[in-house]
Amino acid sequence: MPESDTILELLLRGAATWPDRPLVKFEGGVTWTWQDSLEAGRSAAAVLAAQGVGPGDRVMILLSNGPGWIRTWWGATLLGAVIAPVNPAYRGQMLTNACERIDPTVVVAEEAEAQNLSPHWARRQVDPALLCEAGDLAVPPTPVVLPSDPHCLLLTSGTTGPSKASISTHAYFCGVVDWLIEGAGLTEKSVFQADLPWFHLSAFAPSVQMLRVGGTIVVRRSPAMSTYWRTAKELGSTFAVAPGTVAQYLESRPVSVEDRDHSMEFLLAAPLPSDAEGFIERFGLRGLCTAYGSTETSMVITKVIDQSVPAGSCGTVRAGFHARVIDDEGRDVPPGTIGELIVRSDERILMSLGYQGDTAATEAAWRDGWYHTGDAVSADADGFYYFHDRYKDSLRRRGENISSFEVEREVLAFPGIDEVACVAHPGEYAGDDEVKVFIVPEPGREIRLAEVVEFLGERLPAFMQPRYLELADALPKTPTSRVRKHLLRDQGNSAATYDRLSSTV
Repeated sequence: MPESDTILELLLRGAATWPDRPLVKFEGGVTWTWQDSLEAGRSAAAVLAAQGVGPGDRVMILLSNGPGWIRTWWGATLLGAVIAPVNPAYRGQMLTNACERIDPTVVVAEEAEAQNLSPHWARRQVDPALLCEAGDLAVPPTPVVLPSDPHCLLLTSGTTGPSKASISTHAYFCGVVDWLIEGAGLTEKSVFQADLPWFHLSAFAPSVQMLRVGGTIVVRRSPAMSTYWRTAKELGSTFAVAPGTVAQYLESRPVSVEDRDHSMEFLLAAPLPSDAEGFIERFGLRGLCTAYGSTETSMVITKVIDQSVPAGSCGTVRAGFHARVIDDEGRDVPPGTIGELIVRSDERILMSLGYQGDTAATEAAWRDGWYHTGDAVSADADGFYYFHDRYKDSLRRRGENISSFEVEREVLAFPGIDEVACVAHPGEYAGDDEVKVFIVPEPGREIRLAEVVEFLGERLPAFMQPRYLELADALPKTPTSRVRKHLLRDQGNSAATYDRLSSTV
């Protein structure tokens, strides 16, 4: 693993080494050199400092991918502040909970997103357009920043409660995908196609490695699904992150001459396509990488380009990390047996430091020196790991982690509902979920599911809105009154299931 750095050090060192080299390219043709990038950061730093932001303060980024996001990131970095990227689709109680958990000094947001903030937090809004209008404002002196210092608060998906803010250090972000440098051959000629949301690791973390090797970042709002390979050729992209839904979509498309007429060398695909070798051959790639990780753990299990892994495996444990698969009693299970994955790192700062303002949740997740992932995995005798399911009560749709707790809370806000259970229903692509809710009305109340759908449309981001809804007389429960969600998942859909997309029962 490369030497420990900070984001601040990478930005300053790169601007001094490659001032005139292109660093970031945006949609519309705008390009920033390293020197341009540093100046954009300095302007943002001056404006943010004038708003009271200093070392250790938190800057919420409520923006879509684009210059405003990058400018805010580097401005906060030059101040030694901590960024907190939040999905700009959040609204209502979800957004308020995020603000309360993060407690930002400022919220950088466009006017449209700022309107979703409660009055208290809206007063802290800074329009991203102001960040490039520093005028005579002074740029504060560069602070001392250590690899162990917090750099970012990342929101988790949440399980039994609202999303938590995971504290990630500079070392975490510099190290989360540093294995790609040797494992995939990243160089100054590498061009990262950053087309996934920047409030996730998927676009954010690989961009840090471009800062390290002197490569180029191409920022797009979203993947160009129907023209993926043509777009990659136009951008000169050499690698990208392709979650399961993207890779499976590409596989499902008719064969075309564009499949191999591009500059893309490899994809970081999680999970790997079912026929990885066939995928590589069809699209003319040098190879595929994959990894297992989470907001709290970094990327613990990896597969590099030249590494062969058995079908269904997500790789082996990377150097500096350790993993165990345990049973309900905390004992290691035999090879091939499914259990809960727990992990740790030789350097604690390479993993999350815990949850902002939530000591109880931190202590519950990190026990006896190990982080308990809540994921069901197995490992074979050769050290290859296989992800099977989530023990945690969460879902994943279109690359977004979804808290069933937060979906249930919003459904329960509809008048006349007594109980709700949110579960995953298999989506169109393997590993992708659709959101389903079972609803128990209050005695004597009639619930119209179409009205529930309309109600949730104003309260939940699009990716969290249930596709399937079903009325139930009662929910199956354990003797201690916990809902047996596995029974609801196994039940599947029936003639009684309401499909939001077809509006039929």
